[in-house]
Amino acid sequence: MADEISTQFTLPEAPQALMQQWRDAPPAFLPEGKYELVDEAYDALVFEADTTSFGQKLLMFGQAKTLYRLSIKFESEGETGTKLTIIGQAPEKVRDQIAEVAAEHGGPAGPIA
Repeated sequence: MADEISTQFTLPEAPQALMQQWRDAPPAFLPEGKYELVDEAYDALVFEADTTSFGQKLLMFGQAKTLYRLSIKFESEGETGTKLTIIGQAPEKVRDQIAEVAAEHGGPAGPIA
């Protein structure tokens, strides 16, 4: 699927503190992509965005939804902070923004899939 994303990078904060920060004030790419927190676990947050266009809603009489889901896992990386693993689906703009954040923190640069 063209909208798939899978990436990892490290952030300097401790896992639980970083997870709480993302829960309370997610990075800009999540609200801009209309992602909302829908689930959480001990070491992960799950965000979903309804990307159904107005035309699709009209065509399907409001019965269809296109949901994109991002699962973000927060793992301890010892002294260096938190290893973040992001997998799921995102539109190109959000994938590009995630790639920028990853590149700023030593992760993969450029498009990520």
